[in-house]
Amino acid sequence: MDDAHRASVKARGTPIVKSVARTCQTLVYFDEVRRPLSVVEVSKELGYPQSSTSALLKSLVELGFLTHDAKRKSYFPTERVPLLGSWMNPDLFGEGIIQRLLKAISERTRHVVVLATKNGDDAEYVHLIRPKKSPIHHISLGTRRPLGISGLGRVLMSRFSDEEVCRLLRRINAYRAPDEPAVDVKAFVASLAQTRAKGYYLSTDQVVKGAGLISMPFPSHQSSRLFAVGVGAPTDVILRSENEIVNIMREEIVRNLGKKGHDPRVYGSSGSRLS
Repeated sequence: MDDAHRASVKARGTPIVKSVARTCQTLVYFDEVRRPLSVVEVSKELGYPQSSTSALLKSLVELGFLTHDAKRKSYFPTERVPLLGSWMNPDLFGEGIIQRLLKAISERTRHVVVLATKNGDDAEYVHLIRPKKSPIHHISLGTRRPLGISGLGRVLMSRFSDEEVCRLLRRINAYRAPDEPAVDVKAFVASLAQTRAKGYYLSTDQVVKGAGLISMPFPSHQSSRLFAVGVGAPTDVILRSENEIVNIMREEIVRNLGKKGHDPRVYGSSGSRLS
């Protein structure tokens, strides 16, 4: 969980059980770095007391979610972790289709690639591939961005009707934090027509100055949930390579997900209902 996510949770006043948050954040961190970690590394990165971190990791070992290498003094997830959610979306995650798709896009563009889904009023980052030399570090697993002010949120919203989008944005405006600006509902809905026509959305300098993101939705037939993929890079790179990146994203989506007759360049209201 990055600083922006912590601040967002705090601003909403959402009650979070500390032990649950620490457990989830620890597993997400393992997923992000993808290597064994020591107590000290987890404690330092996530800001937990070292004694509490040690107790947490030992508990996860006892529960079967982590293994412990006593010689190297390190911990690593067991196969039980990825198996937890594999039953929910077998078409997407069961055979590694999504992982192959994101990896292919990242390898061809040499940029950060993130997978997002709608979670309440936010776009939540649920999978991430970050090349070793990428200068983009503000994107992390578990990050949640408001649907109305993020590129990935915008393409997720583009799959709904204007009426549904208006209803959602009015609710977001009503419950936003005091220091958060209201979304201009009329302007937002009007701009969605262009996003739907292009099939993607390019945003620059929105979250971090000097960084940009090209966001594109997945074909609607793939899941009951909506997903979107984003490619992040410095603003000048995004603007200079827009067409190349968009073409790569479309090609890989067709190659990996487009076998059932949907062209991912054609987007409109999916007929889904906001949850």
